[in-house]
Amino acid sequence: MSALIIDVILYVLLFIGVGFGVIGIIGLLIFPDIRSRQFTGVRATLISCGVITLAGIIYALFAYSTRGGAQYITFILHACLFLVIIVILNHVAAQSILRKTPKMNLVSHPETVICEDSRDQPKSE
Repeated sequence: MSALIIDVILYVLLFIGVGFGVIGIIGLLIFPDIRSRQFTGVRATLISCGVITLAGIIYALFAYSTRGGAQYITFILHACLFLVIIVILNHVAAQSILRKTPKMNLVSHPETVICEDSRDQPKSE
């Protein structure tokens, strides 16, 4: 493949990765509850990290095929390991956040949210 095609693919992947990173940040800022923020942050940043890492792997493969060198294979292995670690740590962090937040139930109106913990307490009059 020519260098121009690889460059275009890399720029598109990097643009997509940055776009999903921005979506993750905006989601953290605008959503009202922790579950929505957690879902948006984890999913969008995982996609962002994955796409940017894929761009790096494609660059390393192209550089290895044209110039050779063990450093590119080492980079590919490190990038794959990085991606696996990010996915595992995001899953662990998401489960930890979900365990510590109270469960929410929607009641008759989607805008009204009742926390399960507050129903167990007696009402003060």
